[in-house]
Amino acid sequence: MKSILICATLFLWVVVSSLAEAQSKVYTWTDAKGKLHITDDPPPVEASVKDVVEAPVVAPAEARQRQQQRQQRDEARSEEKRRSDLEATLRRSREADEQAQEAVRKADEQTQQALEYRKRFGNTPSRREQFKYKIRAEEEKAEATRAEAQRAIDRARTAAEEARTSLNPPAAGNQ
Repeated sequence: MKSILICATLFLWVVVSSLAEAQSKVYTWTDAKGKLHITDDPPPVEASVKDVVEAPVVAPAEARQRQQQRQQRDEARSEEKRRSDLEATLRRSREADEQAQEAVRKADEQTQQALEYRKRFGNTPSRREQFKYKIRAEEEKAEATRAEAQRAIDRARTAAEEARTSLNPPAAGNQ
């Protein structure tokens, strides 16, 4: 019960501080069924009053100053989130680029291996016929790694474009 009262008091304090200009009193009371109410209207006569908080009158200049401080904090949070999102986008772009480079390297190695295999086992028509399935398998592996490298390059391009648009967001009038 004490924890509910403490939570209610804290909630009440937050409500009072945020609505200091509009509210002069906030009531915490329990009805006959035991339900806790927090209102700015006085409780009914039969209710048991827990707490009445009177909000101090805040000068308009102080209220404006608090509003400006809140606005500055919100802007700072928004800028930090934008910066964090931008860093994550740039990191994803770098990772995609590294993966694309690795995939291209593997494709080059596999292509070279297929060419060497063909040269070693396909130097005569009879050997080409004898090893045609192995040669074809090596060439298919090389083609598959080239296709994977192309997909990695496409992913890297997409990530780079996303990073570019994050760095230079379109102006509001150009949309």
